[in-house]
Amino acid sequence: MDQRGGSSFSETDVVANYRYRPPYPDAVFRKLLAIAPRSEHLLDIGCGPGKISRPLAGAFTSVTAVDPSEHMVALGRSLPGGNAGNIRWIESFAEDFPTNGGPFDLTVAAASIHWMDHSRLFPHLLANAAPGHVMAVISGDEPFEPPWQSDWHSFLGKWVPEVTGQPFDHHKKSEGTRSYQSHLNLHGSEHFVSERPFEQSVADFISCQHSRDTFAPSKLGDRIASFDAELSELLRSYSDDDQLSFIVGTRIVWGEIKPIGQETLLGLGAIPVAGHGRDSRPDAHRRAYRAA
Repeated sequence: MDQRGGSSFSETDVVANYRYRPPYPDAVFRKLLAIAPRSEHLLDIGCGPGKISRPLAGAFTSVTAVDPSEHMVALGRSLPGGNAGNIRWIESFAEDFPTNGGPFDLTVAAASIHWMDHSRLFPHLLANAAPGHVMAVISGDEPFEPPWQSDWHSFLGKWVPEVTGQPFDHHKKSEGTRSYQSHLNLHGSEHFVSERPFEQSVADFISCQHSRDTFAPSKLGDRIASFDAELSELLRSYSDDDQLSFIVGTRIVWGEIKPIGQETLLGLGAIPVAGHGRDSRPDAHRRAYRAA
């Protein structure tokens, strides 16, 4: 994996901590199946360990799972469902993966679109899209409005500048992760929450943070012990016998890829989608910072 943004996901300790990320709500998978024009070929770009590919393999004829990290691909193969015969794991960047396996009916980018070069990505996807192709972008696998959210934002306000040298600005972060929307004719945006609370120990929650690029162990360096101790102290007051319980929030934005050139016509940014889905409030006002 090269040294562009997100290169920490090639590091073995970041990959090892991925198992502590919460699962997506079940409704996310139902929605993906509902918006897919057909159930022939699924493309999962920036697939990580296959949080989308593995659960949906049984619903599609073939699944192509693409990630530039060999360790992520290896983890995905090893997890339940990762050895399904119809999943083709490919170690590659999404912008230039080999295209046999399509044309694709549904392309999913889950917690990954912000790492990609959109000027190269979308022409590549469009060239391998089946008629009626739908692009779905998934964001969020964090606690949704947990009791500790205010304290969490204060914690990020200290640690994000400490690690990145940049101020923590949740609104700016959310705007940046939506820049891909200028390449889509948007069909909808919907926010989902888990049907049951997710239970996780304080220690595992902290390990989950080290699966995210901002707080990768290599970036924290010798500050990791202080980071862990401070976050542990923050969370324990919200835990029951060191166990946290929270709802997971996830958003799907979907649409069709614009013909080449159209994205520059309307073009100075995302086109808002009014009134689609359960909640049309901007993500910037709904969820904690994604240090991913």
